[in-house]
Amino acid sequence: MILTKIQQNPPSIPTLAIAQAICFIRHTRLIIDWHNFGYSILALKLGSNHPLVRISKWYEFKFSQNANAAFTVTKAMARVLKRDYKITTPVLALHDRPASHFHPGDRYLNLAFLGRLPETASLIDDLAIRKLKLLVSSTSWTADEDFSLLLDALVGYSELATTSHPHLPELLVVVTGKGPQKEHYLSQVNALKAEGQLEMITIKTAWLSTEDYASLLAAADLGVSLHTSSSGVDLPMKVVDMFGAGLPVVGWGEYEAWSELVKEGVNGRGFASAGELQAILVEVLGDDGEQLIELKKGAIDEGRRRWDDEWDPIAGRLFGLC
Repeated sequence: MILTKIQQNPPSIPTLAIAQAICFIRHTRLIIDWHNFGYSILALKLGSNHPLVRISKWYEFKFSQNANAAFTVTKAMARVLKRDYKITTPVLALHDRPASHFHPGDRYLNLAFLGRLPETASLIDDLAIRKLKLLVSSTSWTADEDFSLLLDALVGYSELATTSHPHLPELLVVVTGKGPQKEHYLSQVNALKAEGQLEMITIKTAWLSTEDYASLLAAADLGVSLHTSSSGVDLPMKVVDMFGAGLPVVGWGEYEAWSELVKEGVNGRGFASAGELQAILVEVLGDDGEQLIELKKGAIDEGRRRWDDEWDPIAGRLFGLC
């Protein structure tokens, strides 16, 4: 029996070196599970030309060469490993899939949940009659997720809703997560409210349990992803979770791997600026609801493919299990 160690990357330093040493000593096969590139995440803080970023990139290249195989979260990442890292051992794209607790909910259960959740309970009547649309954005409040894009789009949406587009619904935007830039952006939200620029928008933040987060996604009308991808070839797990809950997504789509997950006009929409996001919100939320219905059907279809469906034919074959 051949022992196998699967090592997620990142973190890269010192994990990859330690994993290789352990596998050498124990005569164990090493498979690196690539979720992103550690050096590209470090570059968000230090800049791509910083010496530590260059060292990190060299380290990641050096200590990925002797692995027996690799999994990647996208086909685009697999291409980079083969082309730039010169990896000749098997590199298999193994897309993330939603966990079992993410699933669509029926309207009665969704409203019952929203009526209990402190962030939405006071607005349940407007949500029930669809006077209010519920948007959810999960963020780590970090540099690779520019919350100002969403804020600018919401300001523009509110202006249109109070002037030339009175048919547009009011929006409740629930933003989940914690991170270093949270207070900075919340101060901007408060300033915009004081100036009357978010008249049609209510923004609330929440830190939820896994179960409540899954229920919130199932109850929402539209998900928003601000993930910009430090490497250009990873994908946000939050979008996978949203599809698992049957929630269509609008997200920053200006990176190579985006189209591997989001099919434009089928299960979501991509944007490249705050103006484009604003236009999408007006288009999707301001019509008779048909676009949102079709996008939701696409999200539910995408969410039907679960871990076993992805794992068995790819990883299972590598391990000789299928």
